[in-house]
Amino acid sequence: MANSTFRFHAPIARRIIDPNFKKTHGTERHLFLVPVREMPEGLPFDPNARRPNINKRVYKQIEQSLLNKDGEESGTFHLKNKGITIIAKSVEQIRDDEYDVKLQKEGHGLLDGGHTYQLIIKHKGDPKLPENQFVQVEVRVGIPDEWIPDIAGGLNTSVQVQDMSLENLAGSFDWIKEHLKGEPYFEEIAWSENDPGDYDARDIVSLMYLFNVELFPNDKDDLPIAAYEKKSNVLNEFKGHAETFKRMRPMLKDILTLHDTIAKDARDLWNESSPGAKGGKLAFMDERNGKDFVFHFTGEVGPYRLFDGALFPILGAFRWYVEVDPRTQKMRWRRGFKAVLKAWRKNAAELLRLTKATSDQLGRNPNAVGKSRPLWAALHTRVSRNDLLAQQA
Repeated sequence: MANSTFRFHAPIARRIIDPNFKKTHGTERHLFLVPVREMPEGLPFDPNARRPNINKRVYKQIEQSLLNKDGEESGTFHLKNKGITIIAKSVEQIRDDEYDVKLQKEGHGLLDGGHTYQLIIKHKGDPKLPENQFVQVEVRVGIPDEWIPDIAGGLNTSVQVQDMSLENLAGSFDWIKEHLKGEPYFEEIAWSENDPGDYDARDIVSLMYLFNVELFPNDKDDLPIAAYEKKSNVLNEFKGHAETFKRMRPMLKDILTLHDTIAKDARDLWNESSPGAKGGKLAFMDERNGKDFVFHFTGEVGPYRLFDGALFPILGAFRWYVEVDPRTQKMRWRRGFKAVLKAWRKNAAELLRLTKATSDQLGRNPNAVGKSRPLWAALHTRVSRNDLLAQQA
């Protein structure tokens, strides 16, 4: 590699001298917070053994965070992403917030964070990229060549084998696979860390968790908020209560259908509920200009969908329609799944109004909406009350 110099604009920067190897090797770390719109292009991947695959599901999640489409407050990307690490020959401060990073030979370049870097370069000219997004860049200098492979290996062990992958290896998902095998959307479900797919096993388990009346009886106050808030907890519940999840098998395909039906139809049902209503203006309504979302579980497409922060509390409200069959001890829909779909259409406007009120109170933040315990409780109460009133009429 010929000498290459990359200029970084870093309004916040720190230099850390290595306590052991500064004198012998000149080892230092330079920490930069760099505006993502100003990330220099063309950094080589020489020391990074893994070439980026930005089509993997986990990196789609990083992309959502970068573009601030995950419902969090704008400007939080640098807090949620571990950033980029570069091996370089030297760092020279040019002016207060400008630094030249010189790469001198093969082995210099991106050591870690290649996926983050490639996603940033992909979107740096995107008008939807928030101007206040930053990424942490760490530049290490004075690193002997023979240390680079071990350092790269140490950084990459931070991407641990997911619990989901271990559960898949143990066969925990086999009964779900068997039940869903042959469905058009089966190939869209990733069962271990490196599988392709728009969904993964944790998503499927979390959706089942929402409707598990053995874990969350309808006459109790406990709520399945972890389905949205912390999927790792849900996976632990799945491991610890495997038999109760298996008793949900007759409902599983219907649950996936209900997920997509509510996500896709919410905007139209909101607009139909009152003259002049505009679902596209709802803060918890996601839209993709010029390209439709794919709803794999129903085989439909559409330009709008609910953010998960609104979708999950509404879905969880329909747990009211689940009961345990006293004969088989398996879970089922009271009065059948068609009754649930009918109840959704009947209750949609009211549930969306409750969700909008909470959204407005919480600064129109979909993530905060999904974590609102009062909203989860209010939606479930409203569905149960309306159903009881309808049965008495």
